[in-house]
Amino acid sequence: MTAPQWGPSVGDVDIDGDETMNAVGNVVNGDLVQESITFVRGKPSWYLGSEEIADRVTSYVPALNHDLIEKTLEAHHAVLLIGPAGSGRETTAIAAIRHLRPGIRIRRFSLDQEDAEEIDTNGPCGYLVRAADGGLERLGRCVDAVRAAGGYLVVIGDDEADQRKITPLLPFVRVEHPDPLQVYRHRLARLGLTHWSGWEKAPSLLKDALPSDARRLADLVEDADRRNGDLAERQEEVASEYRGWTDELRGWFTGHREPHQRALLVAAATLAPAAEETDVYSAASSLAQRLEITMDGGGLAWCPVTSVREVLGADPAEERIVFRRHGYAASALRHALADYPLARSDVVTWLASLPTDTSVPHRSPERLAETFADLAADHGLADHITEASEQWGREKQADLAFIVLSRTCLHPLVGGRVRDALYGWSRTQSLPQTLKLTIARVCEPLGQTYPSIALTRLKHLATYGNSQVRQEVVKAALGLADSGSAHEVLKAALGWCAESNTERLSVVARRRRIRAGAVLFLELASRTSHSGMPTLLHGEGAIDPLDCVPAWRAILHTADDGRGIAPEETVRQWLDTALLAPRLRGRITAAFVDAARPREASSGGATVFGPVGAGTLAADVMIELVRRWAAADPGNPVRRKIKEDIVIPLTTPWWLRLLKMMYVWLRTLVVNLRDQR
Repeated sequence: MTAPQWGPSVGDVDIDGDETMNAVGNVVNGDLVQESITFVRGKPSWYLGSEEIADRVTSYVPALNHDLIEKTLEAHHAVLLIGPAGSGRETTAIAAIRHLRPGIRIRRFSLDQEDAEEIDTNGPCGYLVRAADGGLERLGRCVDAVRAAGGYLVVIGDDEADQRKITPLLPFVRVEHPDPLQVYRHRLARLGLTHWSGWEKAPSLLKDALPSDARRLADLVEDADRRNGDLAERQEEVASEYRGWTDELRGWFTGHREPHQRALLVAAATLAPAAEETDVYSAASSLAQRLEITMDGGGLAWCPVTSVREVLGADPAEERIVFRRHGYAASALRHALADYPLARSDVVTWLASLPTDTSVPHRSPERLAETFADLAADHGLADHITEASEQWGREKQADLAFIVLSRTCLHPLVGGRVRDALYGWSRTQSLPQTLKLTIARVCEPLGQTYPSIALTRLKHLATYGNSQVRQEVVKAALGLADSGSAHEVLKAALGWCAESNTERLSVVARRRRIRAGAVLFLELASRTSHSGMPTLLHGEGAIDPLDCVPAWRAILHTADDGRGIAPEETVRQWLDTALLAPRLRGRITAAFVDAARPREASSGGATVFGPVGAGTLAADVMIELVRRWAAADPGNPVRRKIKEDIVIPLTTPWWLRLLKMMYVWLRTLVVNLRDQR
């Protein structure tokens, strides 16, 4: 169908003094959105897609007490698994749930930000909950809902503190993880890398390690196996990279105690994989200023360009500054932040400034934003993330804000606080326009794991944003529908269209939300299967047409304002379905009639759609649409019957409706008498 035009509606123009309603901001590059979704789906600790779950089950090396865990889960349908991060708690939970109920859907669940009512409507499902995310006061209600639905819930806890908080509600089991060397060799076999399984250094590297370390080592081996070069050299490089180049970096920092030399290394590592010399010096200078490093001699105190590669350990043969050791640059940054905690906040703040620092002309802003996001998240610096994102929103740097928020909103350490910020921002009408538009698109990667959380933020953006924001909201919601959350998106669209006002919103805000829901629903309702029937009415996940009355009511009442929503093509598709599917015919016509009827007035003397009596325009719109559809084949008696089933109940005044009813009755009587002859 033709993309909807977003002209101004009543909700866009009648807020006195609100300049944000006319604001225009920068939108996020669509390619970045797709890249972020790919990034999220490549993070096993963030996203649980069907392929990731299948891979975990196939790669699973059973915990030493797996049988106990599975029996406890089978008996109670809920269990707390205790153990250090990386001990395989989630993989053990997934394997146990899938063994108890093969094929069951498994997803993450946030106690703090999702409602137990969702569990009631999802049917049997497996849920993974992180104790660190909070919301444990709601755990009892969720456990009851999971048990009632025949599903399973596993809480992932870290230590005895989690055990003390949760064991009054759930039984707990401490995961006894398998030998990491066994996990490593099993994964190598799955990757077809058995020629690495006899590597003599692997046992010493994995001594006192965890299963996640074994998986990381196997992944480094897979990467190294693709590279050319001597096998022994690649094995040494894998060992060093696995250890984070710790020995080499400690040796370098010991031998280079001057703060400005260390600033040079941090700058060069930040601008990797290849950086212009002048850029490295400029970035190092700004870092030195941030750290308040003072030097006698000013610029002459820095090492000369001719020796900078030797000082940094970079490749001397390259024109630009390049580190040949695989993973060395990233390890250098992490080493600096880990070993120098007093400088950590300042270094991360400096990282946030680099993407827009014009003194580093050959910088890659997007890649620098990624580096900042990853390091800030890994060190729990959620405030740095939100402050930088808000600043970039004010500066209309949509792509930078998007990169940082999309890479951190699901992070195990800071994701909850970033999601809280997204929620607060989505309800702030005065928020910079570009940041509103950015948050809308951040909801796409967020929704890969938490669709209901993402849709809640989209709902509030639609409520407090202008037409440009609503356009991005609909775009993001449709992206979620295409990513496997069509049911959740449809449910949200119907909810947005509802006329109830449980949140005590103003009529203006409600109209904005309803309009966004109407456009979103119309897009979903217009999608057809190979048979030509609307996907909402046909096949798996089909919906009762009567459940769509709130959405059709919003569409018809919005369509009569002449400023945007054009439902004719979709109405035609649904009427064609009524023509071809007798089992749906009565419900489709009833839905259209109910949706087009005038609504009762509220206590304020008006409905959310306008003054009392304005609803008759919606009836007129529906009548005209049905008449045009019926005129395509006026001799078809079924088509005529559908038209009359909709038009007559909507006809006003009452005496004209009565005349039409009498006419149809007389016509039917004549036809029956003629047939009897």
